[in-house]
Amino acid sequence: MKPLLKWAGGKAKLLPRIRRRFGGRCHGTYREPFSGGLAIFLGRVAHGDVHTAVLSDTNAKLIATYQAVQQRVDDVLAELDTFPTEPGWEEHYYAVREDYNAGPHTGPRHAARLIWLNRAGYNGLYRENQQGKFNVPVGRYVRPRLPREEDIRAVHGALQIAELRAMGFQEAMGAAQAGDHVYCDPPYVPLSRTASFTNYSKEGFGTAEQILLAQLAAEAAERGARMVMSNHATPETRALYRGLGFTVGTIQVQRTISTKGADRWKAKEILAVR
Repeated sequence: MKPLLKWAGGKAKLLPRIRRRFGGRCHGTYREPFSGGLAIFLGRVAHGDVHTAVLSDTNAKLIATYQAVQQRVDDVLAELDTFPTEPGWEEHYYAVREDYNAGPHTGPRHAARLIWLNRAGYNGLYRENQQGKFNVPVGRYVRPRLPREEDIRAVHGALQIAELRAMGFQEAMGAAQAGDHVYCDPPYVPLSRTASFTNYSKEGFGTAEQILLAQLAAEAAERGARMVMSNHATPETRALYRGLGFTVGTIQVQRTISTKGADRWKAKEILAVR
């Protein structure tokens, strides 16, 4: 089952490893407080691991997109058909971006705009400035590759078991109970001062939020939830999660930082489990 959106740091290729960390089917509620592209949720649904879910994110525009696909998929598909994909499409990009930022940020038209901008913008990036405006420049494609109708309908089907909520991770983590599975893929700790990127939403995500998330994850584990956490493998993240009783493993992943194949590089991530 393919994700609807391209998302920086998407976890589709890590699905087998993350599934193993959960250790089997979820008998409670599956929760993702940082929904992003939903690759892990979709993969676990496809494998029959999950029967009910709460998917949330602080980015209300993202959640509204998934709600439209969940509830009005035919209308989303009809709206998506109105956006250009043939050569010359890039001439329309900034007008569509302006319309998207103007709103409204609910319903099928909003969802279609976000999907198109996600596939037409630079490298599939989602970024907002401090005013909450999507500001990704146009991508360098002959034509944007929109998701196929069958893939959108598959996501629609998977979302029927999910409650979608726009909320912060604090509320989402506080709801986790015994038997739940929780996967957290937050904005990562930066590898350097120049490699910092936390602007998936206007609020940002800094050191204080990283520490609070880890503490709330440990509290949820104490209540009996199964926690799996992703982040960059830095001395700080390893120490943070090990200090809270997590088992911390390291994996190597490939990062793409531009549209050029030569600009792909290897990075290490942790999977912290408790």
